[in-house]
Amino acid sequence: MKGEGVITLPLTLLLFTSLELELFGLGNYSRIFFLIIILILTAFMILNPQETVTAAGMGCKLWFSVLLPALLPFFIVAELMVNLGFVNFLGIILEPVMRPVFRLPGCSSLVVVMGFTSGFPIGAVLSRKLYDENLLTADETERLVSFTNNCSPLFILGAVGVGMFASPIMGYLLAFSHYLSNILLGIMWRFRASPSGNRITRSQQSRWAEAWQAFLQYHKPQGMGTLLGDAIKNSLNNILAIAGFVIIFSVLTRMLAVWGIMDTVAAMFSCMFEFLSLPYQVAYGLGMGMFEITLGARTIVLAAQADPIYKLLAVSAVLAFSGFSVIAQVMSVMAGTPVRLSFYLLSRLIQMILSLTITVFTYKAVIAPRSAIGVFTFPYHKVLYSFDAWHVSLSCLLLGLILIGLMMLVSLRWQDQ
Repeated sequence: MKGEGVITLPLTLLLFTSLELELFGLGNYSRIFFLIIILILTAFMILNPQETVTAAGMGCKLWFSVLLPALLPFFIVAELMVNLGFVNFLGIILEPVMRPVFRLPGCSSLVVVMGFTSGFPIGAVLSRKLYDENLLTADETERLVSFTNNCSPLFILGAVGVGMFASPIMGYLLAFSHYLSNILLGIMWRFRASPSGNRITRSQQSRWAEAWQAFLQYHKPQGMGTLLGDAIKNSLNNILAIAGFVIIFSVLTRMLAVWGIMDTVAAMFSCMFEFLSLPYQVAYGLGMGMFEITLGARTIVLAAQADPIYKLLAVSAVLAFSGFSVIAQVMSVMAGTPVRLSFYLLSRLIQMILSLTITVFTYKAVIAPRSAIGVFTFPYHKVLYSFDAWHVSLSCLLLGLILIGLMMLVSLRWQDQ
């Protein structure tokens, strides 16, 4: 449609201008541009009701079949761990591990473990919880959020590795670069922490006795039934908010594709990476990945003329950036805290650089000597829904608890003499 082509470039500029104004603190102007985007999205829903219903239905199905079972157990267990005072216990036991490595209190170990085993946005939810409990400072919260929001193992290993690349080893490679780059990011941000945040408090008692005493002293007046009920209600509120983000960004992404806006974004990426001779479909996938991870990764993998290393690097970049959909979820959870959007976006860009570097070296060492990579053309939504998300979620939860136990064992040998 001619009318749709006329607004393609202006709407693309509006999307980036709104983000830039937010970064520079021009909140009022940012709200105006954001309102314009919402009005245009409303116009799309009126003019294209069938596309809107289809996109919203796909987003709702994705949330119900994958995100709900993958995240809800983590939300409930994490909420109970905080409310029962278990993080106070971990805060003392794991202080010798978290302070030297990340310059963060021991209680943040729960956020690190859960964030790396469950996926978006459990890291933000737990960080907000610890901040509200006054267990983290503003600087600690901002640094913790920046590297504890990851793609879940279910998505990287299952949907991307097995489902899209038809290669489990590709999934492991992407997971390795994704998680290692975030750990390196957390270690890097430790150097911006104030020196006073590096002190380890001591007592005459053994660390275990002190931790046990802190656990016993922490209690809330509510009974166990009330605590469990509150944990379930809070977790359901969080998971429903995620559903809203998934559905609205599914419609937004569909609008960008139908009205040709993604073609403009892809052309921009093609010009930026012209020296690499980046295939157009890979550039298009990068544009899609800016807004939604799954669509971006699928588009990149299905690029027929692209070299495998280009596909791998592009998917690695999309996973590291996580897309505006996930970024919006994280920032909505952290609303009212000192966590800055500019700092979080900077962290994503740094992680992209680290992830791409790790991916290149790992690919040359592990993948390149092997045979060519196959591509699985099974529809991405069927790939996602073919996994038993409940089983994978509970397995990841068990893995998280095992990691906490291993960290506690390391802490016993890492105490300063």
